[in-house]
Amino acid sequence: MDQFDRVKDYISVRLELWVAYHNHKENMANAGFLVQISLFGAVITKNIWPPEWVAKLIELPELATFLVYGLLWFLIHYYTRWQLINKRVSAFYVAGFDQAFQELVTSDPQNLDMKPYQKEELATSKWRNVLARIIYVPKGFVRMDASFVGLPNFLAEKVKKKFDEGSGADSLEILVTYTSIALLFLVGVKVFFG
Repeated sequence: MDQFDRVKDYISVRLELWVAYHNHKENMANAGFLVQISLFGAVITKNIWPPEWVAKLIELPELATFLVYGLLWFLIHYYTRWQLINKRVSAFYVAGFDQAFQELVTSDPQNLDMKPYQKEELATSKWRNVLARIIYVPKGFVRMDASFVGLPNFLAEKVKKKFDEGSGADSLEILVTYTSIALLFLVGVKVFFG
């Protein structure tokens, strides 16, 4: 098996893995958002929030009710943001690997730069990453375990280009993120103003 076949097999397998990872992150983000909507519904309808057994033990004033909800909201929101960020990052890898695979099967192998990529990707801003875990920030990523180093140059360049261009899935990430924040605001209005 020559280098071309090895690279082709590698890209094919990694593309399948990235697609599976991307789908998993999307499912987990959707699950987190559904939990958040359920909690929101419980507070808004006052059917089960606070639970009856809590009401029998202590009387929760509005501020305590909101703080408990706020803590739960933050945990779920943070979890959902983490999943959405990883979904976005995996989308860059999927798109880059897919384009590289297409180029690999349609181009002359002599024209492809198969040397291992040596430059480490630039580290993103720590403050930008912290903020991106709460709200949507363009190019606010967490550092992935996967790296471009060691990938064939033509493949690494395709993936890096996708990171620079951005993702078409940003609109859904923005919608979920700011809907989540709006739910927190609506619960605050409901708890404090009835």
